[in-house]
Amino acid sequence: MKDILSAYLPPIYGNESIPVVDTLILLMCNITLGRQPLYELGQWVQSIDPSCFGLSVENLRIFNDDRFARALDKLYLADRASLMTEVVVEMIEEVDLELSRIHNDSTTVKAYGKIPGKTITGLELARGNSKDHRPDLKQLVFSLSISSDGAVPVHYKTYSGDRTDDTMHIETWTTVSKITRKHDFIYVADCKVCTSNQLGYIVGKGGRVITTVPNTWKEAMTFKEGLRLEKKGGKRIWRRKIPGGWGEVEYYSLFCGDYSTEKAGYRMYWYHSSEKRKNDALSREQKLQKVESNLLNLLPKLNKKKLKMREEIEKRIEEILKKYKVKEFLKISLTEVRQSYRVQIGRGRPGPKTKYKKCVEMVYSLVWERNKEALKREKMWFFSQNIRLN
Repeated sequence: MKDILSAYLPPIYGNESIPVVDTLILLMCNITLGRQPLYELGQWVQSIDPSCFGLSVENLRIFNDDRFARALDKLYLADRASLMTEVVVEMIEEVDLELSRIHNDSTTVKAYGKIPGKTITGLELARGNSKDHRPDLKQLVFSLSISSDGAVPVHYKTYSGDRTDDTMHIETWTTVSKITRKHDFIYVADCKVCTSNQLGYIVGKGGRVITTVPNTWKEAMTFKEGLRLEKKGGKRIWRRKIPGGWGEVEYYSLFCGDYSTEKAGYRMYWYHSSEKRKNDALSREQKLQKVESNLLNLLPKLNKKKLKMREEIEKRIEEILKKYKVKEFLKISLTEVRQSYRVQIGRGRPGPKTKYKKCVEMVYSLVWERNKEALKREKMWFFSQNIRLN
């Protein structure tokens, strides 16, 4: 490790009493063992055995927060990407890490306050697709790749907050290929890698990918519609106890048949999860109850103020259905009845000669029921879809 750091952080003037590399190694030990704040590192150094680091007691006295801060500044200005790659490759060989399968995922880290400017590499806080559901805050996007052998991190990178997941995977896969020194490892990622551009690049370079197919793909919609019309055969492939489920068991089954994508012919596997079936049914029931509650609250507001016209009422109903995405599971009927009444012409107290005019208005009423046939068909679809690219 020291040799690698020295290659990227050589002495600038040649008269340093303590090389910056030694300072960084002490800092790494502190992060591992104690994680004191920067202003307490000087006190922490006095408590360690200097011989473990090839230092003397006199050397320890010059380690203060200023020295650690300046060492971090020099590390920041170095080629950290290449440095990290070399460190990872060295450690992979050292512990004989198995890299036949790599898992990748990303998340966002939000920030409060005003933090202007960019780093020397162009990194900046920006608004994007917040996974914390805080679109009002700026963020960074953090991507991490780990090995299936012990879940050891082998690559990470931070992106500006407006970077989308579906633009990262080519860069990530290319870097991991350099680290593993091969292309045929299995790259496991979420549906954001499932684009023609990214899949075509990775597979074209000899890579292999396992991912989930987005519901927007034609193949996914076709299979789901077919499953709603008729049951398909399958075989059970795995069972496990649900973590924290008091002995409950989850089953996974694989649908029989050969499936592939239309464009590139990637192999597809469709499987059924018993636990997902329960979760989907519960989620759907909760959404239906919320829609019905919203419709009940809408009833006393009909024929008043902004809900006197059919178009206005239908628009409000559509907004409710769109929010919870259960339109196909409800049959909603908006009925109208003509009501006539007389209105006095002119002012004053009514008398024998008072004239009236006849007015007609539409009165709307709302009724609904659950679409039992649609719900029955939906019970035949409780499956996740996986795609494997060879």
